[in-house]
Amino acid sequence: MSALAGRVPGWLYGAVLVCLLAGAGMLYQRMLGNAQGRAAVQAQWDADKQFRAAAETKAVARRAAENLGQARQQAAVALAITKAYDEEINDVRARLAAAERMRKPAFCASGGPVAQAGSSGAEGGAAADPAGGLLPDAVARDIQALILQTEEVAATGRACQSFVRENGMAP
Repeated sequence: MSALAGRVPGWLYGAVLVCLLAGAGMLYQRMLGNAQGRAAVQAQWDADKQFRAAAETKAVARRAAENLGQARQQAAVALAITKAYDEEINDVRARLAAAERMRKPAFCASGGPVAQAGSSGAEGGAAADPAGGLLPDAVARDIQALILQTEEVAATGRACQSFVRENGMAP
């Protein structure tokens, strides 16, 4: 090796040293550039993530406001339907309460025995008046209950139809 050292000119040692230092400098710059590039990409990623999170938060808030508005509108419609239904049913109840005692239809009139004025039987006295053609109180109440149930079903149907028509769902 010492024989080789005497034959290699001194400037060659300097050139090799300069090449080594330049290579080390380039490696350092590359590592520094990689670190800066990673930091820049991470910063873009974080900014994009924050932007998306803010947009999603705004969208959720907008949907919540739309849902609240829709819920209020549906509650108002439900209240209007319920009010119309209640008014209609209350009118039917008032008519039934104010109605006179029900009479037997003509095809049901019988010439059967007339209850005596003082009789205490289940069908006697005020409960039934075969001579006048009045129905027994229990039968009249049952018929009125059926009329009320029928009117409730019909009122429910009308309320549903009005909702469908008002909301443009009808064909």
